[in-house]
This record gives sequence, structure tokens and C-alpha cells, in this order.
Amino acid sequence: MFESFEIPSLAFHEAVIHPAFADILPQGFPYQGTLNEFTLMDNVKTKKPIVDIRRAKNIMQRRDASCDIIYKKVFGATTRMISVEEVYGATQFCRNEFYQGALKDWRAKDPLFGEKILPYFQQALNTDIASNSYFGDVDRVTLVTDEWSTNIFDGVFKWIKKYITAGLIPAAQTIAIADATNYYAVGGPAAAYALLKSMYEKQPVLMGAYTDAQKAFYVSKEIASAYEDYLTAVGAANGNISYTTEGIKILKFKGIPVLVEEIWTPIITQIKGASGFAAVLTLRGNFVFATDKEYGEGEDGKTALEVWYEKKEMTWFYRMFLKAGTQIALPEFVVVALSDWA
Repeated sequence: MFESFEIPSLAFHEAVIHPAFADILPQGFPYQGTLNEFTLMDNVKTKKPIVDIRRAKNIMQRRDASCDIIYKKVFGATTRMISVEEVYGATQFCRNEFYQGALKDWRAKDPLFGEKILPYFQQALNTDIASNSYFGDVDRVTLVTDEWSTNIFDGVFKWIKKYITAGLIPAAQTIAIADATNYYAVGGPAAAYALLKSMYEKQPVLMGAYTDAQKAFYVSKEIASAYEDYLTAVGAANGNISYTTEGIKILKFKGIPVLVEEIWTPIITQIKGASGFAAVLTLRGNFVFATDKEYGEGEDGKTALEVWYEKKEMTWFYRMFLKAGTQIALPEFVVVALSDWA
């Protein structure tokens, strides 16, 4: 029998939030999913300065005749702050709604109900975190018919646009993707190659101090697919297309991983009302997601997930609470290509 239960905030963070950002594929594989490229900050109560993630250097000093040792900081905090929004998710399910059609024969088998609904709730939560982490804009008006959640907390593309306007991301590091672009049409593969080449050439000089493995292209699926077609057509697949022992494809441009973001195109299409694409070249881990692993509600103020059954309504209720926010650690190390969307 599926029973009511509560999960405290720390356990919820470890069981639900942290796995969404954790490495789930073999060590060394270039990409572990939409959320896994984010740096996770799990102790942000309201706001906090971003820790500088640049490679430590310039700490070696000449020894002199004194006994004095000067200690330099390896890491420092930038002037950029990351803040969080208090958010929640809530839903309800009735057995009679769930056990319809072919599932009617299972109505008395409550374990099936419990085993199916809770993962649906968790998956929906992770999907909403992912869509808002990239495309969230609290000022955006959304429609009830929208499939994707995009206005719960501000995401990295809103920060990218802010930093372009402020000049922290120079105009020379931006590219506009024309509305008429079709990466599946004739010329699409060459256009995808040209886009990645232009982004590579627009890197700021200081990014050259980082290895290829420390950087990545994050691109809409269509761009990656067209680039792969280009490599095949010109006979340049060797060294640029490889596979892990698990058969997972690895795509590279001049040694830099090209990572596919499956959700970008459908979300951009929803926001824009027409097809659109995006590509970002930056340091891996440059996108930051903030939460508070001790935040919750309920009587103790620390309950993050509650599941209970109301006999009067013959309905199961699911409710969760968390804090969420994003930021970019080093916006000056971002090269971006975007279709225009509001």
C-alpha cells in the first residue's frame, strides 16, 4: 500500500535536486545532460557572491632573506551576486483518473499507482528546473497552453542578454542567427560549420589560456546534426566524431566538445512563436544554479516534499518547495549566437 510521507529539505536535496545536476555518465564523458554542466551552489539563503572559477595563477614568489611568507588567495569572489526565488510545485491525482482504459484492472493495486505517480512528479520538477535554468524570465507573460515553464526564475539566457546590453559580453562576441536559417536544408551543414568557426574565432584572448577540455559549445540539436552532416560530407569525421565504450556519440570542433541541448529548440519556438536556435561557447561550469538545501516549509519549516491522501476527496496530493536561481560566473568568457526572441 502506498503511504503518505514527508521528506525533509536536506534529504530532498540529496535525493532529487542534487542527482539532477550530478555526473551520471562515465567519468571523462564530455556531457552529462542539460543540468549537469551547471555549477551547483546549494547554500544560498537569499543572495551570495559568485566565486571566481578562473584557473589559479600568479602565486609563485621569489624567496628572500626574511622569514616572511606572503599568502595569496587561490580563489576570490566577483562583484556578481546570485540570488534565489522561493518556488513550489503542487499537483493531485485521483485513482479513478489514473486507472482508466487498459489500467482499470490495476485499480486495486496501489503500489503501481505510487510507483508511477511520484516519478512523474519528480520528472516534471526536473524538467521545469531545466527549462527555467536556461530560459526563465520572471517578467515573461506565459499562456496556459504553453508546454514549457519559462517564467518562474531568471535563467542564463536572460543574464546573457543583460550582459550583452551592459557590455560585459562584448558585441564582438555575439552572432545573430537569421530567422530564415534552416539547418536541415541544402547549405545547412555548411552554415552550421561556419557558425561554430565564427564563434571559435570570436573567443576573447584570455580564453586561449584554457584547454579545449575546459571549454564547450552548447548548441541546439539542429546545429549539431547539421555540423555532423558537414563533417561526414567533407570526410572530416575522424577525430571530430567518436563514441564512448557505451556507444554514446562525442562531437567536437577543433578539440572542443559540441554538446547538444535537446530542449532548446522547442522552448525557443514556444517563446518566439517560430523556429529559432541558440549556441554558446564558454567555459564548462560557467553557468551557476543556486538553491538552499535547508529550505522547506511545513510545521518545522524544513519539509521540502510532502505526499498525503485525503479520504474526503479520494485524492493523493504532492507538494514540494525549493529555492532556485541562476547566474553566469564569467560573462566575459561567453561567445553566443542567438535567434531573436522576446
